[in-house]
Amino acid sequence: FFFFFFWFRILRTEKRVLVTLSLSFQLTLISQVCWLKDQVGPAVIQKCRNFRVIQPVASGPFCPLVSEWASGISLDSTPLPEYPRPQLVRGNDRTWLNLNGKWEFQPATATQRPQFGKPLNSSILVPFPAEACLSGIWANHAYLFYRKVFQAPWRGQRTLIHFGAVDWQTTVYLNGKEVGNHTGGYDGFSLDLTPFITTAAANELFVTVFDPSDFGAQVFGKQRVSAIRQADGDTYTPASGIWQTVWLENVPNTFIERVTILGDLSSFTVSALTNIPGKQYQVQVLDGATVVASATGTTGGAKTRLAVANPKLWSPDSPFLYNISFTIDGDSVLAYGGLRTFTLGPDAKGVTRPLLNGKFLFLAGWLDQSYWPDGIYTAPSDAALLFDLQAVNRFGLNMVRLHQKVNSERWYYHADRLGIVVLQDMIQHYGDPHGNPPDPTLFMNDFVAMIDGRYNHPCIVQWTAFNENDMVSHFDAAAVVAWAKKYDPSRLVDTDSGGPANDLHVGDVNDIHDYPWPRDPKPSATQYAMIGEFGGVGAFIAGHEWWPRMCQTYLKVADQAALASTYIQMVDSLISNKKDISVSVYTQITDVERECDGFLNYDRTSKFDDAQTKAIADANQKLIHA
Repeated sequence: FFFFFFWFRILRTEKRVLVTLSLSFQLTLISQVCWLKDQVGPAVIQKCRNFRVIQPVASGPFCPLVSEWASGISLDSTPLPEYPRPQLVRGNDRTWLNLNGKWEFQPATATQRPQFGKPLNSSILVPFPAEACLSGIWANHAYLFYRKVFQAPWRGQRTLIHFGAVDWQTTVYLNGKEVGNHTGGYDGFSLDLTPFITTAAANELFVTVFDPSDFGAQVFGKQRVSAIRQADGDTYTPASGIWQTVWLENVPNTFIERVTILGDLSSFTVSALTNIPGKQYQVQVLDGATVVASATGTTGGAKTRLAVANPKLWSPDSPFLYNISFTIDGDSVLAYGGLRTFTLGPDAKGVTRPLLNGKFLFLAGWLDQSYWPDGIYTAPSDAALLFDLQAVNRFGLNMVRLHQKVNSERWYYHADRLGIVVLQDMIQHYGDPHGNPPDPTLFMNDFVAMIDGRYNHPCIVQWTAFNENDMVSHFDAAAVVAWAKKYDPSRLVDTDSGGPANDLHVGDVNDIHDYPWPRDPKPSATQYAMIGEFGGVGAFIAGHEWWPRMCQTYLKVADQAALASTYIQMVDSLISNKKDISVSVYTQITDVERECDGFLNYDRTSKFDDAQTKAIADANQKLIHA
């Protein structure tokens, strides 16, 4: 293995964007390089990820399809440098340190143990998963080793390490000693490094990860190892290892670990946890610089209610957010919250509807799987995260169904600020592709972690427990729904979006899937009617396909104009059925690998011109407000 520094350079050649590698020394390579960097030459074309040689280049790896935000990324950069936890901000830039960037990396085996004090044999760009081209690894491994040597910026003070998400089982070592471990691919975790920091100069952080992807019993969403070489229409490249920001934080000896915030129409109900329980805290609700409510409470004790005079409600039209400060002796954090409710009730004609702040608002949105051609699970930048949510407003929509994935905190932060309503899926064990059924304990642990981790966000109004027949046959769906409604009574629960357990008529939603044309599901006294998926109309745009000429979709149309007109006809059908339907979800925001039914191409370029975009937005606004 060679050790070298390299940097990415964006080249635009014949409408194809390639991320190439510049080496600090010359290598003699054959002229043809396939998608995976460990497979080269015409003899292995049929084994390459895209079944062809892409382009003669001097070296690899490179990205055959990237978004515009990849251009600022290199091994010498710090991807996603923004503060990763907007719901709990402590201090200033001197109290935290982003560890994103170049780490040492090495694939491992089931029996291999860390060899401390020795460098690993390659580099990876954290926080991109190993399969992402921006990681520099660009291959799937079930066992992964990471190593990072860092200077301790707060020698003699308490130092925490935070992982936004690592897929799937993680063990963390510092200076040769195990600090802790975590199981779960979609939730964050934190560890106290203080007892293990032995020097200010060079502390060795070693992280081991085991991720069986779709060969395991855990939830994995749409990930499929087979998609690397032979992608299907609705399964995609896995995302193994670290895939969200890693960072250090300086905290006092007694510190605030977590806060919970729940708003209604006139008050906030809050709680706080500290590493040493039983501490008194002060909480203030602020409208700008003005304190509009304050109270005291005890950490780990009963929740505290704060009435807000002249409340400003959160909604898509006016997504107002209050700052909320929590203070204990020696520590203070700033969070935020929104005043809103989302309940089930009758409209003026007695039809069961979801009521946002006591009023029915039709929710029109799209399915968002949050995959990226260059980062897979990880958006290449915060601006990229924001772009996807701004596209909701640009196309006249007001909602997203986040499908089979939990995104980073900053994605929800942007949704909170923009007033985008979020229907949040629980991640699924998508089928039993290898005869490994889902583990109920792992599923419920991840369900708890998802609700706990995203509880404070006013944008999330509904949890979806199951999707279609992905895994629901292994569970007592009614019992899971009953648990979810008890665990978080502030949100509605969709039992099984478009699946067989929807026929149990438990939960709050009668949710059907219709492809391509939407039908007319009926509400009842206890459920509102929702079309959880429809559409899947595809216009395939040459030069923007993951695998050229291999796109799939439910309904293929000739071009972008036909896509726009077909969608508008579908919206007209929904409008005629608004007497029954309260929510509609179009498939989908972007193309994803071979599934080419997005409004946007996989690289986030739009399929529509300005006039077509306006026509679609006008139709969606008519659907929402008619």
